[in-house]
Amino acid sequence: MKLNIGFRPTIVVAALTVVAALLWLFACYAGVGSGAFWIALPFALFYTTLAGLSGFALARIAMIERWMDWNSPGRLLILAPHEDDCVIAAGGLGFRNARLGGAVRIAYLARDENLGLPERRAAEAREAWRVAGLGDGDLQLLDLMPPLESRDPEKLRRAGVALRALIDDFRPTAIVMPAFEGGHIHHDMVAALVDSIVTSTDRFDLFEAPEYSPYVSLLNTPHRILSLAARWLFFVVYVGEPDSVDRRPVLKVRLDPDELAAKRRMLGAFVSQNAPSLVATRSYPDRLTVRRPPEYRRHPFDFASSYLRLALTLRQHLPAPIIDRLLPVQLGTIGRMGTITDWDAERGVSDR
Repeated sequence: MKLNIGFRPTIVVAALTVVAALLWLFACYAGVGSGAFWIALPFALFYTTLAGLSGFALARIAMIERWMDWNSPGRLLILAPHEDDCVIAAGGLGFRNARLGGAVRIAYLARDENLGLPERRAAEAREAWRVAGLGDGDLQLLDLMPPLESRDPEKLRRAGVALRALIDDFRPTAIVMPAFEGGHIHHDMVAALVDSIVTSTDRFDLFEAPEYSPYVSLLNTPHRILSLAARWLFFVVYVGEPDSVDRRPVLKVRLDPDELAAKRRMLGAFVSQNAPSLVATRSYPDRLTVRRPPEYRRHPFDFASSYLRLALTLRQHLPAPIIDRLLPVQLGTIGRMGTITDWDAERGVSDR
């Protein structure tokens, strides 16, 4: 039974430092040149390296994360591909805005393709948002995204028109949408579509919410680095908050204990999506990045030189279970496994 130390990165650094120190003490006690010394030495060096990397990751967290206050009611529009995504991304923010007297509208944009699940997931979403005092009229269940494994540029074009109409009808002061990060093709589609319809005359704040991605970077994904390092502790498991795929600051919505507890209750409503796992791994204060200046994004990150590309290449030449243990990673964008989102291909543009 492993100890869950999720959301507490300092414990990872401390534990790796202690393990490294104990290995060095054992090596010194065994005596330089002894058989035990030469056995302990590579382990001591390995865990010292892990402790150093985790310490660097902790420093990066302090540099790129900052608290965000939301103390005035606004008109908050949350765009979510799937029912649980909206609570993961902005459940605490939505609850807080509603409690302040603001308006909250949630639009779900992708219909589950499994028989019976669309109705079940819709009911779970309604139950979740009732915690925040929202009714059925505050939720819109739409079918704008192509099927998961398909490309449909014409449906995406119509989705863009529908999203623009939805925004103009609600007149939000802030929008939260998924991050363009390569985790799930529907998430990336929503982010790219909103990017394409926002104009310079719009006067709302636009936030992206990272959720999960196969991207790994020493500079940009410190929680992922800590998770990878913590795997070698064996006796603990560390689940960190999601990171951004670039160097934009990550804003953590300041929630009081009651609001964080409400987010946990909301996550617990999604029984069909493994509610206990959602509560254990997603009940952090909402994390947002401010939409970067308008620019065309074909891919969420550079696939050719990525950690993902390295893992996929090694899996072709070495036993996959070994590589999955040494270099664990989601094997591409969900819906486009083996590679990452290519927005040109999704919208039917052969070359840009």
